[in-house]
Amino acid sequence: MKKILFAFLSCCTLHTAMAQRFTGTVFLDGNANGKQDATEAGVAGVSVSDGLSVTTTGKDGRFQLPGHARARFLFITTPSGYQTTREFYIHTDSSRTAYDFGLQARSKAVAGKARFVRLADTETTQFNAWMTEAKEYARNEDADFMIHTGDICYEKGMAFHAQHVNSRTMGLPVYYCIGNHDLVKGPYGEALYESLFGPVFYSFESGPAHFIVTPMRYGDYQPSYTPEDVVKWLKNDLAHTDPAKPVIVFNHDLLTYDTLFALRAGNDSINLNEHNLKAWIYGHWHINFARTHGNTGIRSLCAAPPPDGGIDNAASNFDVVDIDKNGISLVQRRYTYVENQLVLVSPTINGTAFDQDKMVVSVNAYHTASPVKTVRFRMFDKNGNLLKELPLQQQTDWNWRATAAIPVAAKNDVYTATVEATLGTGRMLFVRDTFRLTKTVLPAAKSAEWPEALQNAQRTGITGLSDAGTLSLKWTANIGGNIWKSSPICAEGKIFVGTIDDEGNHHCHITALDANTGGLLWQFPTGNSIKHSMSYSSGVLLATDAEGVTYALEAATGKLRWKHRGNQQSLPGYNSGGVAQDGVYYTGAANNLQALDIRNGQVKWTNRDWTGGEGTPASMALRNGQLITGSNWNHLYAHDAATGRVQWKRSDEGLRFRSGTPAFFDDKLYVHGINKLHVLEPATGKTIDSIPVTAELKTMTAPLVTSQYIITCTASGGMMAFDKKTKAQVWQFVPGEALFYTAPYTTPSSATIESTPLLAGNSLLVGASDGFVYAVDLASGKMLRRIATGAPVFADMAVYNGMLYVADFSGNVNAYAL
Repeated sequence: MKKILFAFLSCCTLHTAMAQRFTGTVFLDGNANGKQDATEAGVAGVSVSDGLSVTTTGKDGRFQLPGHARARFLFITTPSGYQTTREFYIHTDSSRTAYDFGLQARSKAVAGKARFVRLADTETTQFNAWMTEAKEYARNEDADFMIHTGDICYEKGMAFHAQHVNSRTMGLPVYYCIGNHDLVKGPYGEALYESLFGPVFYSFESGPAHFIVTPMRYGDYQPSYTPEDVVKWLKNDLAHTDPAKPVIVFNHDLLTYDTLFALRAGNDSINLNEHNLKAWIYGHWHINFARTHGNTGIRSLCAAPPPDGGIDNAASNFDVVDIDKNGISLVQRRYTYVENQLVLVSPTINGTAFDQDKMVVSVNAYHTASPVKTVRFRMFDKNGNLLKELPLQQQTDWNWRATAAIPVAAKNDVYTATVEATLGTGRMLFVRDTFRLTKTVLPAAKSAEWPEALQNAQRTGITGLSDAGTLSLKWTANIGGNIWKSSPICAEGKIFVGTIDDEGNHHCHITALDANTGGLLWQFPTGNSIKHSMSYSSGVLLATDAEGVTYALEAATGKLRWKHRGNQQSLPGYNSGGVAQDGVYYTGAANNLQALDIRNGQVKWTNRDWTGGEGTPASMALRNGQLITGSNWNHLYAHDAATGRVQWKRSDEGLRFRSGTPAFFDDKLYVHGINKLHVLEPATGKTIDSIPVTAELKTMTAPLVTSQYIITCTASGGMMAFDKKTKAQVWQFVPGEALFYTAPYTTPSSATIESTPLLAGNSLLVGASDGFVYAVDLASGKMLRRIATGAPVFADMAVYNGMLYVADFSGNVNAYAL
């Protein structure tokens, strides 16, 4: 590393402080040798820059630039349909007489469309499967380039990426942005970055669009570039750009949460709204979040890292973005580490779902490096005769579905099902199961409503069941969007679930299903993702989306009673779970934390006592007029529920890491720190007891307390039980490896549980990130049975009228008889 930096700095010293005039040629480099041979023509109309000035090449491909005293690079705006045969930039050197750039046509380039793979905040020096997956996806799906939006990270991370994630190793042009952790110690903050990746601001073109990379405005060390430099260059760059082209900007951070995308520098500025800006693509926050900025049509898009879970427990992923003349046309998140996932949900040995008299065929299928293109189901009798063959229809990025009429005579016999899923590469996945065509009898039991995640505002998760039952499938319904932490809410004979869409905001909605049949009753579209649990109160369903907008819907009809926009004016987005009690709905965080009158949405109070921190995926807890909430990397807070005033706050002992939901038991407050389970005195917040936990408590779960045990779920080691009196560990249940990773900075190998277990007599019911629901013996931690969902279960499950309702990431809501 020191040798690389020394060589670069030595090269820089050759360039005197005096401005130097630069000349050169952009040419078609047919043999890719980096030199213009006699038969190789120049390319006209290519923009070339010295970091401040911009010019375009003439008919012969030649250019001339005035240079400036601080010029360290010459770089070109690589034109659409081409790639450079060397780098797109050349370090300035006073001994160099010409700066020549070779181009070659990209054979798969499409003029009207651009597709790119985006990586964000990788912060790693280790090889892992996500690197291969991103490369293979780019190759399989004809991506035009790959872009890393910063935090590569620090000296070792930048050296690792420069060696292993580049245009040569990935098989397509790879571009980088500089992040705050990429400004490191040196003669100036970006010196090392420049030695490895070139200039920190530049542009290129692909398909119909003009892409601009701009630098982070601040970081761990002071950069040498100034806002004046960036604005001056940007003005010159756009002055040489076709104004009809959509402009897409990459930066490590979001410029504004508002509608005006203006870069300012002293008395100078540029308003990108006036230059056909269509999208701002950024990282920094380690979250999955998408929004449209007012009526401008400008889209912004953030992504969690591909190697590990996001700060708010967002899924590990790289996103794939399609651009057309109108800007972003499609966003696809590719959840990393998922390989050859193919699970038959219905029909299986665990039960067959029916839609009236039709058999429901539901399959979850996913493969990171290549999307599933087709899924086909076949049904055979016991003699091997083919009875049914069905092509399935895609419902979400994970789920495929169809229904089939079954003759009455066919029921109750044993059959074999096979499923074939074909990937974009042509490779086929295969699974087989046996099943009976028998309808699961609906339990006659009636139970109380399940109006909150974990049943009540105290978040106890006690079901009242005597045992875990058989867990035979009654019905399955797919609601057309991914389900994150939205626990099924059960009331009025209905199941209510919210979905996320952190890609295009098209599949965000609240859905009501018939609790008995799974039939769709109504669906209400929301402006952004419903990331966490909703609340039910006296005929009203309440939910807040990721932009802080609260919706009050009539539970019976889905009709909007009122909508309230909170105070959210910046990131982080809202992804906590609110809580309702005594006619008041508590929602929001920091300055957005408010108490709303459920009758009309009027604000009863707004928090003025604290701000800051990151978004937490925890639910609030409420008991005896005390509201417990928090902010990640900040504090755990206790509020007076009547006034909103803070009663106490804690950030010590790992309590500032606020992924997990607090829960009240036995007049005590149980809550996770990052590596300790704490028992607190609610009135004062003082610690009564603490239990060290080795497997990191970074999950979105709440502790479960029984008469004998304290149960907790971890990011890497599954579920643990501690003796309530002695605090000694009694057992540990470890599910399978997570299909992908969610808990902050969690990577392979991690057996993660993000769904709080429910107590059912002497058993525990728990959904895991490996795509299974488990029944576990309370005394021993041994598995009693398991059911495959085929997708991670993040949402807390619910029990209602003798049924277990499970909402998984594929968008399926499954009902199991207990």
